[in-house]
Order: sequence, then structure tokens, then C-alpha cells
Amino acid sequence: MIPRSSVRHALFRIALVLAVVLGLLVTGGPAATAGPDPHRPPPDLFPSENGPLTPDRNRTSKAADVIQDLGAPISSLTIMEGAIGRTPDGRDVVYAVPAGENALLNVVDLHSRQLLNTVSLNGAAGAWAIVVAADGRVYVGTYPNAHLYRYDPADGTVSDLGQPIPGESQIYGLTADQNGNVYAGTYPTAHAFKYDGSTGQVTDYGSLDPVQQYARSTVYDPDHNALFVGISTPNARLLRIDLATSAVEDITPPGLPAKDFIDLDYAGGRVFANASSRLIVVDAVTGEQLKFTDSETGSQVMDYAIAARGVSAAGPGGVYFTTSTLALTHYDLDTNTIGPVSPTVRLTRGASIGYGWVTENGVPVLYGLAGNYSGGTFRYDPQAGTLAQWSSPFQYVPVPLMHALSDPSDGKVFVNAYLNGSTSVYDPPTGKSTVTTRLGQVEGWGWDTTGKMYVGIYPYGRLSLWDPHAPESPTNPRELFSLVDSHHQNRPLAVVPSGDHVYVGTTPGYGEYGGAITVYDVPTGAFTVYRDVVVDQTIASILPMGTTLWAGSGIEGGQGTEPRATEAHLVKVDPAAGSVSTDVVPVPGAASINELSIGPDGNLWGLADGTVFVANPTTGQVLRTIPVFTGRTGANDGALSWRDGYLYGVTGGRLFVVDSLNGEATVLRDHGLNRLTQTTDGTYYTLLRPDGWTNPTNLASYTPPADPCPQSDLRTTVWTGNVNSYVINRNVRYGCTLTDELPDASADWPNHAAYVRAVDTTVGQLESDGTVERWEGVLIRVAATRSDVGR
Repeated sequence: MIPRSSVRHALFRIALVLAVVLGLLVTGGPAATAGPDPHRPPPDLFPSENGPLTPDRNRTSKAADVIQDLGAPISSLTIMEGAIGRTPDGRDVVYAVPAGENALLNVVDLHSRQLLNTVSLNGAAGAWAIVVAADGRVYVGTYPNAHLYRYDPADGTVSDLGQPIPGESQIYGLTADQNGNVYAGTYPTAHAFKYDGSTGQVTDYGSLDPVQQYARSTVYDPDHNALFVGISTPNARLLRIDLATSAVEDITPPGLPAKDFIDLDYAGGRVFANASSRLIVVDAVTGEQLKFTDSETGSQVMDYAIAARGVSAAGPGGVYFTTSTLALTHYDLDTNTIGPVSPTVRLTRGASIGYGWVTENGVPVLYGLAGNYSGGTFRYDPQAGTLAQWSSPFQYVPVPLMHALSDPSDGKVFVNAYLNGSTSVYDPPTGKSTVTTRLGQVEGWGWDTTGKMYVGIYPYGRLSLWDPHAPESPTNPRELFSLVDSHHQNRPLAVVPSGDHVYVGTTPGYGEYGGAITVYDVPTGAFTVYRDVVVDQTIASILPMGTTLWAGSGIEGGQGTEPRATEAHLVKVDPAAGSVSTDVVPVPGAASINELSIGPDGNLWGLADGTVFVANPTTGQVLRTIPVFTGRTGANDGALSWRDGYLYGVTGGRLFVVDSLNGEATVLRDHGLNRLTQTTDGTYYTLLRPDGWTNPTNLASYTPPADPCPQSDLRTTVWTGNVNSYVINRNVRYGCTLTDELPDASADWPNHAAYVRAVDTTVGQLESDGTVERWEGVLIRVAATRSDVGR
């Protein structure tokens, strides 16, 4: 390859010769001045308030924060599980932990229905596990720090007991024995442990599965001093630990099709298990799966539909739970019969997520929580057959945010919440957010051309169609399909409407490998799923181009797995057949290709972890790579957006911009951000994790510099009319390229000489201020002279 400096010097010699000719054609032009240093850094297009940025290729602004914190757009309740207890002063209370930053343990009086106390669990974002121990103290197992906390109702204080199993991120399935000890499982290495309430000693029963990562549920058997542990995804396993010897026995019922044991409970010598939303009953001694009688049909069954966080403790009539229809149902321990209570009652706020028996006037009454999002609470009197329901006053908190998308019709910004699934609409002119339809946890979404939104929702790999400009109804939003049961797909990360199709890229289900591209046909409602387009990998990004698709993968399998792949692929796919014609690795070692876009140069631009790459849109050949930062990201990280020749993006918490002409990346903010969407006025919106917090709870905006040259000429070289000067085009100030600064070749010039003189004058000014070098100016003048402008 000929050195670039040699080419420049050759062009300079040619330009000097041509300058003689030019001098005969142009009169009155200024003498060419000495050019600037040919090795000077590029112009500083993103100045800092604290001085110019350094000329490093990847620069980080030292200015005051470029983003504006707009606050939390959604405050709501997300409760995973509740527990019923009694305080030393005789109050019957319900305990729950609404998910949120430094989550709060809430204590509510069941009878007065008043919030009695809130106590911060510093470092926790929520709790999948809560139990009242025999001594009345409350234990909470949290995420993402996997700490155990203990609340003492005697003095209203909480103690952080630390991380029982170092390195874990979740505690699941807290259960208690009669001696004040508690037990639980963990993720991601599927440990089970005991915490001694008297000594603080932790007994680790080890990692219970070499592959599966979830010890998702536990229950203590007081009759046989045993601990049952449910291992989850991709195959549910039921283990029994003899607590006297720590011996572990696998008692999984043969042929059980379940993927997970969501909850375990114990009553009357039997273990009740929610096995992938089917209730099964296992003999605690023999491990045999028991048959029982369905009271509605009179038939013997091996399982029964359940939609609840397990079953209640035993009380009058047996154990209680809810079904998918929210009917309160019981299993009679004396008759081994299951069915709805009589008279039939239904909870109205959601499935039951916690229970406890309270004695009132000598009669046991069942209290519980119902539904995750409204504080729904119920009281069921089995003797009277009556049900009362209300909302307990748990404290609403800002929730972690999952996604953001601007409305191209009016510039409003839609924001969706993690886990909770609530959606809020932010109105920039008023600065107000309004909570709207609960869509579910949005993994990916996109607008069609009619103002409707296609929404990819976790769990169950669902795609829904929503018209946010029409009233909510049973058909708005409308679920179009679900992929989890039929094709083992769980998270729709890429949702791309295009013409008569919607293209969806998904992660596989829990414990599975092999994501998919789903092609949904809008007119017919039919869809086709192509799994393992990239073997063992997720499909994280999709870009339709003509009759084909480009797709970017992520090395992840489903949750609860370790990646088998080592680097992300860029593939060209025929959407009619699912076949791959091109397969390249644009950035070796990158874990995920999170975004794909067509640049103003017509090339394919993508984001692979912290690197922007440019590829030939036909062959996939990588033309150049532009590092933003070094490090890996996940498949749901990253975003790209074009604005007048600049590529804005978010990756690894960073807001950055790439000058598409010189290929330089500038980091505008180096932490705390996720997602990126642009409104009609050019403002960018992103999700913000406030400093010191662990989750993005706030919406933030970034306003790029004003663009003085809309619709810039972004060709790689400078053209004067129909003639290429071969001078490298570049941005010489924000939004304006070197070509933009020249006289407009499309204007109505009186004659050719007038255009040439105008170019000469402008080029002279650019040479004087150091914007172009002398040899570049000569080439531009020659090109103008040779052009047909004004002829």
C-alpha cells in the first residue's frame, strides 16, 4: 500500500502545476497562503466548557454533565412475595418489599389497614423471598446483592446479615424451622443454605446442580427434619436434603415435564410444588408423586393448574391457592380432593403471592396478598365462605426502567418499567409523565407506518400490537403470538416492523440454547420461526434491507445457562426460508451485536459491545471499526441513532457520538445510561441510573448542538458540481462539512466564472483560517474550474 503522505505530496505537486492554469482563468483571487500543519488534530466539534478536548481518537468530555435528569417517570408497586406475622404488641400485620432502589420493607396492619413502618434494605433492589421465623422476626432474601436481612418487630430495626453464599446475586424460597433458623436457595450457582438465627452461622449445602443455576424454591419438613429444594431450568429437579447428615437425594418424579419448581410448600406429610404452573403433590418420605381427586370431574389427576406463589399453610379445609382464573381453590388434606372453594370466590387483583392464618374470635381466617402491582390484600373465612378484598397502603417507589421509545407523531416519549411492566408517557413541553397501559416488561418495540406499536414482551416471548392513541380495551393492546411453549423463545429483543412484516429477534427460554428470527405476516397474522440461525446464540438486532435481513447475534443462551459461543456473528438471512447466505464476525471477541443501521454513506453500521463497525451492505465485509470503549455488554444493551451525519449511541452506560466522515468517537458521558431514542425536534432521551444507585430509575435528555447545515453533503470527498476534487470531505464545524462551506453548486449562477470566483474566495478564507491545506485548496479550485456549474 502506498503511504498516504506520499499520495498527498504527489497531489500537492500536481496541484501546483494546475494552479498555474487556474491563475490564467481566475482574476482577483487572493494569493494562496501557507497551509496548516498537515499533522494537526481534527477540528474540535464537541468543545468542553472546561477547555478543548484532547485529540485522542476516543475522547471523553470533561465538561459539566451533558444530560438533563428529568426524574422518575414511573412510581409503582412491584411485590414478589408477602408474609403474614404478628408483632409483640399483638398486631396482625403483612410484610412485603416493593421493588425499588434501596428497597423498603413495608409493615401494614391487616385490621386498621395502615402502613406502620418502612425500613430501608440498603443495597437491595427487591426481594423474591420473605418469611416470618418462629420467634416472630422477619427474614428477607434480596437481589441483586443476595443479602439476607432480618427485621425485628420488637424495635422496628433491620440488620443486614450479609451475603450467606459469596458471589450469588439472588436468594430464593426462604423457609423457616421451629427453632428460629431459616433456609433458602440461590442463583446463579444453585446453592442451598441454612442460617442459624441464634449464632449467625451459615451452613452451605453446596451447589446442587453442575449445569442448572437456580435453586428456585425450598421448604422445610418439620416432621422429618429435611429440606426440599427445587432446581430450575431447563429441567425441574426436586431434591431432599437430610439436615442431620447433609445427604442429598434426588426425588424428582419420573417423566416430569416441568422446567422449574417455582414454589415448594409442606403440609400433612406432603410437599406441594408449583411445577411450571401445575400443582403436583409428592410424598415427603417416599418421594412418590401422589394422585388426587378433582372435585369438579371426580377423576384422579396427577397435577392441577395453579397461578400462585405456592399454597398456604394448612388450615380448615386444607391448603389454599389460586388458579389462572383467580378462583380461590383448596386441597383437602383429609380426602386428597382438590377444587374451588364453595361458594366460589375469585380474587380480583391478581394471583395469590403470600398467605397466613390469623385467629379471630377463636376461628382461623386466611389472609394474603393478591397480585404484584396493586397491594391487593384479601381475607377469606372458610367457615363463613366469605371473601373481602382491599388494597394495602404499601409505599409506591420509583421503579427500575427497561426501555424508552419516542413517538414520531408528536415527540412524546414512552418509557417501560422493568419487571413491573407499567408504561409511562413523558410529554416534553409540560415535563409531565402519565402512566398508561401496563404492557408487561418490554424487551423491544417499534412503530409501524400507521401510528401503531409492535411490542416484544417478557416473559413468554410475546408480541403484541398496541395503538397508544386509542382507548385501552380488551383488544388494545392485542397479543399476536407467544413463543415460549411452541418454540422455547422468551425475550423479544429486536422488534422491527417493515412493510407487511414484523421481524422479531429473540433469546431462547430459561435453560435453553438457540435464539430465533420470527417473521410475522401482518395481513394474514401468520408467523414463521427460524431457530438457531446463529447456532446457540440469541438474535439481538435485525436490519431489513430489500428482500433480505441482516441480523446480529449475542452469545447468550437463555437465562440460567452459560454461553457456548465465544463471539457474536453478523449474518445475512433470507426471511422467506430462514437460510443464511453470509456469516461474518465483524469485531472478533465481541459478545453481542446490539444494533444495526444504514449510514448516510449507504453502508451497514453496527454496534458490537463497545465498538462501532462499518460493513459492506452486500457482502458484509468490514470496512472499518471505531472503538468507543473496551469491554463486553449484554444483548439488551446499546442503541444507535443518526443525526445529520453524526452517529449517536449508548453502550456500556456511555453516551457517545461518531463523526461518520473521519471515524472519530467522542464519549459525551461515561456512565449511568441505557437505551437511546430521538424525538422529532432532535432531542435525545435515555434512561439514567443516578450516581450511587444500582438501577436506572430516571428519564434523562441530551440536546445536541444546533445544526447550522441541515442536510449536509456527506460524500467522502469534496465535489464541485459534477467534478470530484478528491479532497477528503470532513466536518469542519459541528454539522457542517467542508463541502457545505463551499458555494452552492446548485444555485442559479450567472455564468461559470462567477461560480469559480466564489469558490476561489471561499477557499482562500478556509486556507487563511487553517481549515484546508494549500494543496487541498488548489485541488478544489481546479475541480471548480473543470465543473459544468454555470455553463
